Amino acid sequence: MNKYAKIGFSGLLVSFLGALPLGTLNITAFDIAASQSLVSAIWFAVAVVLVELIVVRLTLFGNEKLQFGEKMSNYLIPFGIILLLYLAVTSFMASTEISEMGSRINVLPQISSAFWLGFLLSALNPLHIPFWMTWNKVLSSRGILETSRSSYTLYILGIGVGSLLGIGLFIFAGKYIFTNYESYSMLTNLLMGLLYLGFSIYLMFLLVKKRLKLKTQ
Repeated sequence: MNKYAKIGFSGLLVSFLGALPLGTLNITAFDIAASQSLVSAIWFAVAVVLVELIVVRLTLFGNEKLQFGEKMSNYLIPFGIILLLYLAVTSFMASTEISEMGSRINVLPQISSAFWLGFLLSALNPLHIPFWMTWNKVLSSRGILETSRSSYTLYILGIGVGSLLGIGLFIFAGKYIFTNYESYSMLTNLLMGLLYLGFSIYLMFLLVKKRLKLKTQ
């Protein structure tokens, strides 16, 4: 395989496989496709991938500076926790009917734009940085990823295609496989709330772990 094709394929494969495990981004894309529209889900995916590509480019610049990732994570984790808790609360509220007419609680404002929701969720995901810093080093150590503009361009292009394909599977499932969303909307909102709450608790654990580590040092 041509070395440039190998670079692009490596980025595609890593990002595609990284998008498959269940997480806030792909499950939210699934939910948007099922509950709103295909166009909204696509805009969500575009925003997620756009932020991811920016993060990859930044990690390539800071590949030799581990403090870059650590400092960014320290800033992102608290904001990520707040956003996930917010989404958890709004999802739980959406799953609760307050009258026989089926109207739902709207105490908190909703993030109506799928694009900005994807942008925020992706930008405040502190796992992006360690994930891509690790893979950048692995691919560089194996001689696949070279320090050149053409190499970086093909690598980032492959990552973008791979991430879109991975999230696209969840969008396809939400739009064309899960066809009875209205019948299960209360249950799906409850599950989404539990998912967001679970990830926020996980980020809290990471934050406390980091703070305890700093104190012991």
